[in-house]
Amino acid sequence: MTVRFHGGKPYRAAAVHGGPGAAGSAAGLAEELAGVCGTIEPLQTKDSVNGQVEELGEQLRSSGNGKPFVLIGHSWGAWLCAMTAARYPELAARLILVGAGPLEERYVPIIEKRRLSHFSGEERNLYFSLLEKLQDPRSAEKSRLLQSLGELCGKADSFCELPDTEPPVIPDGEIYSRVFSEAAEMRKNGALCAVFRKLRCPLLILHGEYDTHPPEGLTEPLAKEGIPCRFQLLRKCGHTPWRERFARTRFLTILRREIHAAGCC
Repeated sequence: MTVRFHGGKPYRAAAVHGGPGAAGSAAGLAEELAGVCGTIEPLQTKDSVNGQVEELGEQLRSSGNGKPFVLIGHSWGAWLCAMTAARYPELAARLILVGAGPLEERYVPIIEKRRLSHFSGEERNLYFSLLEKLQDPRSAEKSRLLQSLGELCGKADSFCELPDTEPPVIPDGEIYSRVFSEAAEMRKNGALCAVFRKLRCPLLILHGEYDTHPPEGLTEPLAKEGIPCRFQLLRKCGHTPWRERFARTRFLTILRREIHAAGCC
């Protein structure tokens, strides 16, 4: 079990990375929050959805002081935090989804449509080439291919990103392939939406207006199910708000406010 600690005890916030398999990609967010309260950065190593939920639950239990966390999940980490909060409500004081993917299959084509509109012709060709190679089960370079795809999509998903000062993250292609295929099936068969019906903590969605993941893919299914949530659209912002020049300050101000409101500092 791997957890990075930012700031001092007690640890009451958790910044959970995306991917799946992009361990370390939430390091900058965790470091920013460390000035507000002790923050953990759990690194997920399991290669199944259930395995990652169990792993995150144990990471939270072993890192806390018996009190619930403010769970802040980015991208895939948003879904993972929701699943963990639904299974272990005693571990979640609040749930904050940052740049989460849509909860229903019908919104998925919008992602690619928006992403392609941000690419040049050469980038579109590279995008489809990388996807084709990643889908080949014989590929022995999944981690490298996934890193290249992540860098390309990161460019499309950014509005005005600040210079990167964080260590590069090399994603685990095998974890990505296995976990995301399970998660995608959950989205398709309705099991993902069902997770949100089990939540017992306040839910906040923070989403960049330039993010290629459509925000209505979150807000509309939740409204249809009558699941209470708050939603804030971040202007001039892409998929990773803490790295965005124009949205960073507002984003971090909102997170600090939520942590204070939860009594976690």
